[in-house]
Amino acid sequence: MRLTLRRQSTALLLGVASASIAGCGVLNTGPADERWANYKTWTKITEGNVGTGDPTGFIGNVHKGSSGYRDVYVNDIGAAMLASEGPYNFPAGTVIVKEQFENKANWESQTGAGVTVSVKATASDAPNVDDWIWASSFRGTAKADPFCSGCHSIAAKDDYAFTNGAFLAAEK
Repeated sequence: MRLTLRRQSTALLLGVASASIAGCGVLNTGPADERWANYKTWTKITEGNVGTGDPTGFIGNVHKGSSGYRDVYVNDIGAAMLASEGPYNFPAGTVIVKEQFENKANWESQTGAGVTVSVKATASDAPNVDDWIWASSFRGTAKADPFCSGCHSIAAKDDYAFTNGAFLAAEK
């Protein structure tokens, strides 16, 4: 009986750990999706801004939490929209990549980043969370994700993107 409880506890802990690892910002194996494989060459929307803290009050423990540091990149399709003051309704094909770092030292040296990706897969007349798909890692597969869409629904008025020109202007 005691051994069975120990095995159940171990299985439960492994399950929780696996679920945590599957969350935002974990690197895995396999080729990167060609839509974001070269994101480091894109517009870095956070250039000149220190991306840390929890300015929205909703970050919790995702994206390295309130003590993590973040950089955000956008492809050419969405660059003009993301850098504008809004209103936001990104064109289909927009890809936004967020790098997350554990601490300032890693951010400054650009080492150990976790990556999450938002892809505007379809366009509609008004922003719609169903237009977006997400990948929880650089080598992940972009797909509908209730966890990501739930959090990003908080930014519905900005087409489900938190970091944009207006957001960054308010942070200065």
